[in-house]
Amino acid sequence: MSLANTKIEKKKINLSLDTYEKLKVFSRLNGLKLRLLIDAMVDVILEDEELSKRVIELSGAIESAEE
Repeated sequence: MSLANTKIEKKKINLSLDTYEKLKVFSRLNGLKLRLLIDAMVDVILEDEELSKRVIELSGAIESAEE
């Protein structure tokens, strides 16, 4: 079965408006679909241990600030 014939499974996620706007602007400036940009970002984070640690630390700091 070719890639064109397969249906891509999707799931909706909640993002803050600020995060959505940043991602939307970044993807448009680079001529990318937002969904594909997020897919690529996840792949990069999973492959790079240092970047993964930075994301986890920043996520924890943001979560603490929101509480």
